[in-house]
Amino acid sequence: MPRLVIVEPAYASTVGHHGEVNRPLLAALGAAGWAGELWSDLALEGEPARPAAVRGVFSGCGYGDPSQWRELGGALVLARRLEQQLALAASGGEPVAAWLGHSLLPFQLLGLARQLNQAPAAAVLLSLMFAPGETLQGPAGDAQAAATARVALAALARACRQQGHRLTLAFPSRQQEALYAPLLAATGLASVGVHPAVVGAGARSEAPPAGAPPLVLLHWGDQKAGKGRAEALAVLESLLQGPRPAPLQGWGWLFQLHSGSALAEQERALLERAEAANLGLVWLEGEVESAAMGQWLARCPIALLAYDPLRYAERSSGMLWQWAASRAALQRPLAAVGYGSGWLAAEAAALGLGWHSPEGGAWLAAIAAAAAALPADTPLSAYGQQVLGEGFGDWCVRQLGNQA
Repeated sequence: MPRLVIVEPAYASTVGHHGEVNRPLLAALGAAGWAGELWSDLALEGEPARPAAVRGVFSGCGYGDPSQWRELGGALVLARRLEQQLALAASGGEPVAAWLGHSLLPFQLLGLARQLNQAPAAAVLLSLMFAPGETLQGPAGDAQAAATARVALAALARACRQQGHRLTLAFPSRQQEALYAPLLAATGLASVGVHPAVVGAGARSEAPPAGAPPLVLLHWGDQKAGKGRAEALAVLESLLQGPRPAPLQGWGWLFQLHSGSALAEQERALLERAEAANLGLVWLEGEVESAAMGQWLARCPIALLAYDPLRYAERSSGMLWQWAASRAALQRPLAAVGYGSGWLAAEAAALGLGWHSPEGGAWLAAIAAAAAALPADTPLSAYGQQVLGEGFGDWCVRQLGNQA
């Protein structure tokens, strides 16, 4: 079996979407005859729920402090560190036949390019998930980060040209494709376009149990800033203070949290009050296994995705994709509620989903309006079918087969 390495230097715990991306990806690669290895942060080896193919390789090469890696000097220091760790890991065993990366920031891409510059010719498959100006903090479009991204792409182009690597670049959305277009033109690279969503796409959801009430997805994931937790809790506060809107009679509410930090006591107290008030709150804490996660999401015709439109102006959302794919797989109606601008609003419209924004911060009223306007069936666009209909792993297998 040819050796394939997934480069994941920021995969250090089960918090976040890295596991949801990589488990089905490894399964698809294995079924197609690839000997997949997942090179992660050393810390992941201590996680009992890690994928079996995990190999702890990286230390100090994760997302870390953006003030260090956003500008070129800091990025070069970190890239050199990552290159050294890659070279050490690749020095034993069979040569790597294929390199795959889907969650790499520019300094990590630069470190991989430096390793490729001394590696035997191989297939290289990269999804440019992060916008070129991403810093993971504050507003989008940082000029220093974008300049570093251009250097990383130039190094990648040079390494592939010199070593004979067969490179395939692709993007998770049309917005990312447009943001990278001038950088690709400047560095002589080309892409194959938009690929299926890295997480959730090609879902095989089970129909909700007969009689199970529909749920509103209020929150799922960690406590990163700007991911709508405050807005979700505001909805519960509104439900505690007044009557439930008519379109939401009989509905429940889904709130999940899996984070490296504890929930604030005030927020926990609010959730406990909502639970005691018999509002139909489903409150989950900790990691939820993939199949069970899909079953919960499939019960949610509406998702509250009140992500900060400045932080997420150029940033994708794994939860948008995973929730939408779970519903679309069942041909069930779905609509999202969030702010009126930013990547999520634009991407939801492109996918063909209903999108509703509140007036004056009235989130519960916006959710009720979304419930009243639900279509009879799933209105995915052709683009939505492309992004959500096929699994990312299957797409990767096909691309690698085309390179053989």
